[in-house]
Amino acid sequence: MAKQNNNMIGITSLLTIGVLFGLSGVIAKYLSTYLNPYQVVVFRFSVAFIIALIIFFITRAKLNLSKVRKSTLAWFAFSFPASVIFFTLAIFNTTVSLSVFSFYIATLISSFIIGKVHFGEPITRNKKISLLFIVLAVVAFTNPFQSFVLQLGFLYGLISGVLQSIASSFQKIVSTKSSRIGLLLFQTAVGVFIASAILLSQNQPLFVPLAFTPLVIGIIFGGIFLAISYLFLIGFKYVNLNVGSILVSSELFFGPFLALLLLREVPTHLEIVGGVFTVIAVLFANKRD
Repeated sequence: MAKQNNNMIGITSLLTIGVLFGLSGVIAKYLSTYLNPYQVVVFRFSVAFIIALIIFFITRAKLNLSKVRKSTLAWFAFSFPASVIFFTLAIFNTTVSLSVFSFYIATLISSFIIGKVHFGEPITRNKKISLLFIVLAVVAFTNPFQSFVLQLGFLYGLISGVLQSIASSFQKIVSTKSSRIGLLLFQTAVGVFIASAILLSQNQPLFVPLAFTPLVIGIIFGGIFLAISYLFLIGFKYVNLNVGSILVSSELFFGPFLALLLLREVPTHLEIVGGVFTVIAVLFANKRD
């Protein structure tokens, strides 16, 4: 009974991550009315940093970052905020659906390459099938047989996915040598720094006054970041990696669904087809041979 309960806790946690990931894209799109992309990132990471700092002092955790190589720590710290920035740019330049789909396409391809080159992981039959459906998804999204369109938002989503794969690879290394809250503190601080530097270089204000509703939603947006990190710890404690990855990728459904429900973003027929191909690609990528 206890094992079944733990399994249910793990499944629920990872499905919740899928919902929160999907909701994050919708919130970023909503905040685009009030803030530019870099201000959204600064706001999000600032809130997350403050919450993480409070947790850090309450739990009296230790950073332990000295055990991690500086080059590894730098890649880990900069790649994730950069991924968030490009995904936010994708949200600002196209629909939530296309941003999410392009992100997963690039994440799958780059994870296969990184796994092969750096970790010696074989390109299995299921991964080859996954790559086939990725190609079909890209064809659907770019529509090369009529009028080839490579939307800027789609391109930003691809870049974000590649950077996320890099961040995940380095996360595997640093997570065993430091406390998670310490890593979150460092990561969010770097995110604030990068986005702030870009804003200052453009003579843009770091923060702008917000009405009550967008302010509250923005704070929730920052809190979601830490909630996702916490749920990852719980979810993968009780669910194996392959099943867990599929559960997390439920964002592919929740993102477009919440965008339709809350933002009235209606995907085109080709986007729906491409989305279905992307879902199939994810399923095969995480299926054991």
